[in-house]
Amino acid sequence: MRRSLLAGSRRLLRSFDDRGNVAIVAALAMGPICVAGLGAADLARATSAKSQLQDALDAAALAAARTNATTDAQLKTYGDRYLGQNLKLGTDYRLAASNFKFSADGKVQATAQVTVTPFVAGLVTGGPMTINASTEVVRADMKVEIALVLDTTGSMNEGDKLDDMKDAAKAFIAKMKDVSDKHVEPDAVKISLVPFANAVRVDGTTYRNSTWVDQNGISPINNEIFTTSSGTQFANRFQLFSTLAVTWRGCLEMRKAPYDIQDDAPTTATPATLYTPYFAVDEPDSKTSGYGDDYDNDYIPDNTNSSNWRVRQGMINKYGGKKKATLDTTFGPNAGCGMSQIRRLTTDFTSLTGWVDALSASGNTNIPIGLMWGWNTLTPHAPFSDGSAYGAPKTKKVIVLMTDGENTISQRDTPNDGSYAATGYIWQGRVLKSNNTPLQQGASKAERTAALDSRLSKLCDNIKAKHIEIYTIRVEVDTGTSDLLKNCASGRDYFYDVHSSGTLTQVFESVAGQIAALHLSR
Repeated sequence: MRRSLLAGSRRLLRSFDDRGNVAIVAALAMGPICVAGLGAADLARATSAKSQLQDALDAAALAAARTNATTDAQLKTYGDRYLGQNLKLGTDYRLAASNFKFSADGKVQATAQVTVTPFVAGLVTGGPMTINASTEVVRADMKVEIALVLDTTGSMNEGDKLDDMKDAAKAFIAKMKDVSDKHVEPDAVKISLVPFANAVRVDGTTYRNSTWVDQNGISPINNEIFTTSSGTQFANRFQLFSTLAVTWRGCLEMRKAPYDIQDDAPTTATPATLYTPYFAVDEPDSKTSGYGDDYDNDYIPDNTNSSNWRVRQGMINKYGGKKKATLDTTFGPNAGCGMSQIRRLTTDFTSLTGWVDALSASGNTNIPIGLMWGWNTLTPHAPFSDGSAYGAPKTKKVIVLMTDGENTISQRDTPNDGSYAATGYIWQGRVLKSNNTPLQQGASKAERTAALDSRLSKLCDNIKAKHIEIYTIRVEVDTGTSDLLKNCASGRDYFYDVHSSGTLTQVFESVAGQIAALHLSR
């Protein structure tokens, strides 16, 4: 019995020893576990502080680079101010040091140091943790003016082309806005929007009285159409709009050659340089002209007994007669003027995106008139005078042209041999062929296209001679070759032949990236 009690006592003591050992081991282990936990917290705090410091330093360096500072001391004053505004850390963090200076090549170099009292690390190191950040900003001061020239002809309604083009143009604008926002110079990017079809359109209200628009019918284009039995006559087209009680919608015609492909400033001293208001004339009364119902734009009585169709069409005094139907963009003097307005160079990218969204498509293709107005938005003189001077330092001009069709002048079996457009009627001889002789009535479709192609080719050369870069984008064109637009572009890498409109966004973003890389950074 005694032996049994002794054995039990020994077992109980061993049990107490084992439990004590576990408690001791557990207690000893808690220290490292707590230290590890606090160390992990310190690491997270340091990582967060590093990220915030880097972001704040990047923003401060960019802001300082945008100032007019010319010395390190001035730069540091600006940099410290912006860093203090951007750096938002807790009270246990301290900005220990910062520096902003110019490098030998003009870059802005910035460094900053933050200290933080750790939970654990101080037990080992005896001091706070130090967090460093550095950045470098290229103080590039190049600016770029871009004309976005977009085909809005009827063929763009096929499939998803119009929507794809809008998405691509908006992506382009967004990317250029991002580039501008990050640039050291304010308003580093300006963009104009030029939708085109068989004509182009400005704001008819804003530019109604502009001196660069033919206000009094003195442009030689006028006396090609308005004919009486006694000869030709000049006509004030704005007066004809007024007589009809119709508002000019803002469309403009191509100038008479050679000014159709040149950027000569419009002036009354040289009437041919003025821009003529688009006016689709009333065509002869169908029943009296001997051509059945082939005249689409017969909207008032001819007011003459003449058997000469040119006289019936060219009478000025008939425009006070009773209109045969409601006059709009398909019938009347604004027929063919259904496209959206041109938008001048702007830094209002939000509005620009909205204007792209509102684009619609109709009409035939006249690439030269679209490209010419893209050029007009970049010139330092009228019509808009928005562009910087040619050759201005640290400024580049760029045109991005997108089209899905070939140049077209309509063809119809009437004396006019086609519908009215910004080129007038073909018999007016306003479009020159490659040999500089006028395109004649009866010309084939291929001859008409070739004539406009020739004008486009010469226009491209004239633009590039002014050191303006041209990007060309050809979308889902199944006819002809790509040589015309390929040669129009400023180089091999400036031309894109797009076989599916679904890839337009990537293409436009690529163009935006190329512009940014070439001109907005060094």
